[in-house]
Amino acid sequence: MLVLFAGSVASAHDERFSTSNVEIRPNEVLWTVDVGVAGLEKVVRLPAGELELTEAQLQAARSDIIAYLLECLKVDINGNSVEAEAGALEPVYASGPTGQKYISYARQHFRFPSTAEVKRVQLSSALFFTVIRNHQAAVIVSWAGVQKIYNKYGPYQLDLTFARLNPTILGTAVEFILWGMHHIFVGYDHIAFLMALLLAAQRLRDMVRVVTSFTVAHSITLLLAALDLIRLPGAVTESLIAASIVYVAVENFFITEGRYRWVLTFAFGLVHGLGFSSVLRDRLQDLQSILIPVVSFNLGVELGQISILLVVLPVLTLIRRAPDDKARERRQWWLVRVGSVPIFLLGSFWLVDRVFQLGLMPF
Repeated sequence: MLVLFAGSVASAHDERFSTSNVEIRPNEVLWTVDVGVAGLEKVVRLPAGELELTEAQLQAARSDIIAYLLECLKVDINGNSVEAEAGALEPVYASGPTGQKYISYARQHFRFPSTAEVKRVQLSSALFFTVIRNHQAAVIVSWAGVQKIYNKYGPYQLDLTFARLNPTILGTAVEFILWGMHHIFVGYDHIAFLMALLLAAQRLRDMVRVVTSFTVAHSITLLLAALDLIRLPGAVTESLIAASIVYVAVENFFITEGRYRWVLTFAFGLVHGLGFSSVLRDRLQDLQSILIPVVSFNLGVELGQISILLVVLPVLTLIRRAPDDKARERRQWWLVRVGSVPIFLLGSFWLVDRVFQLGLMPF
């Protein structure tokens, strides 16, 4: 299918399509991009239209074409931005309806050098974003004899390692476990939600029920979303996650028995699973199978949650420690209320920011 897609791109000459050939070598990245002349006319001033453009006129516009492409195409090698060296600009000819030859594509070569051995590459593209939002690109990547074709729409970023081009089951599992752990550690809204729940859970088994129900719930929606059986707009999902934080923080002021709170946790966990899935969706498009990545990512999330629980539990236990039951209840009363206030305020800020899409909160 991807080969057919690449062929269909090659037959289109406007801003809707492009083809990139990226060759990753030990100390450089070579990026050759084919863009339609009919598309370039909309973003660069050319001396003539697609059917009339001569090779000399194309070369006269070379500096403007390169300047535009370098605005849109970026390469990071091993985490560092790399300046491009522009190579040749070549015309790609096609035959018109009457058999006449014309320049349908402009093919530009770029070289991105690296002083260190290339181990990780990030490709970024925003080709024709100002004139069309759903630009379609075939990106053909070659690395040490391994080739893979990526199908991308609109502006995109493509993170590449050799292991991703030539994946093994173990390598894929480890990558997604680490990614899942990273996501929960930087997912401050998920952490705030769990913290609000754990504040009111006085017994270890109540904490285990809360974490287990949250795990089962978000595992269900994470898998369904990965299979594309369920999908909500990102703004809706993020707003619902913020609303869940506000609700649990407020409920903490009134709850007297947390034994059955795992039911509420399960319901909100379904929403949080959709939030996790939004992180996975783009990455899963480039994979042949989703089972191992989804299971591994979910395992990583759980390992992250357990790590947080192992840190939080001793602290909460120490705060609740008291010489008698009455003093312990009083400490628990203050712990829940004092701890829930900042969580409520943070959740409220998130909710307003996400509902109205203000972009004020950093995460």
